[in-house]
Amino acid sequence: MQGNFSLPSLRALLDSGIEVCAVVLPASRRPGLDRPAITRREQPRPARPVLPVLNSSLHTNLAQFAWERQLPLWEVSRMSDPKTVSALAAYQPDVICVACFSQRIARSILDIPRFGCLNVHPSLLPAHRGPVPLFWAVRQGLKQTGVTIHFMDEGMDSGDILAQAVVEIPDGISYTQLELQCAIRGGELLAKAVWELYEGRAARVAQDETGSSYQSFPRDEDYIVPVAEWSASHVYNFICAVVDWGGPVRLHAGGEYFVVHKAISYSLENVCDSWGAGYCWRGEELWIRCKSGWIGVISPTIFQ
Repeated sequence: MQGNFSLPSLRALLDSGIEVCAVVLPASRRPGLDRPAITRREQPRPARPVLPVLNSSLHTNLAQFAWERQLPLWEVSRMSDPKTVSALAAYQPDVICVACFSQRIARSILDIPRFGCLNVHPSLLPAHRGPVPLFWAVRQGLKQTGVTIHFMDEGMDSGDILAQAVVEIPDGISYTQLELQCAIRGGELLAKAVWELYEGRAARVAQDETGSSYQSFPRDEDYIVPVAEWSASHVYNFICAVVDWGGPVRLHAGGEYFVVHKAISYSLENVCDSWGAGYCWRGEELWIRCKSGWIGVISPTIFQ
């Protein structure tokens, strides 16, 4: 997809000497528009000369990068359509690699490459299967997550594992930063796994279903923080990670809900003279007592 997670994998494959024959993006969904199953996306011609600084790699998305490397770029609206299957099969790929894709990969696509389809998943599978595992890692207050390269099957992130690596979750990291760290490490692992498959050295390990978990997209209530049940560091890290990524974060304290825009810091010491309400104001800062410690936030809105 066009987000931050996919580009590092494509870059890593090319940098490691692997021939990429095509790049596939999911087509944007527009109500009432009947799109073809698969279309070739051509690079638009710029209306005027582009300054070099504006055309640097810092501003490159997946489509731009594919065009720069002269890779065919396709948009797919229906994965299982015979036209899609035929177009992709014509490349006779050894491997299909997936790094964040919004459509379910059909069995007819999974059967195309001789070595199979590989997925880059930002968790230590079998834990945190599903579309947004990093959200649930910070929701659970984990200090570590990871990235997994696994074979794709018709299940949800359930195929055999080829490689894994641990990624630390430091205090205060944003979702974007954490996702990028997983993406870069995942790209490295993916390129290594593809070469090992090609050379016959890959070792696949079945996932242990007894340790599996699955979470879907978060609901509004998943952004509510029960401060009486979480430590101050847990609350702080959750706010820092998701406040600019998903829905508004709400803290429930003293019978009230506070919509939080930013976390300042947390403290293990008492920062309020009054303990009655479970929170106090220090200028524009709101400090709320947690299960252990206090969390400081700014610009909250109060809802009864």
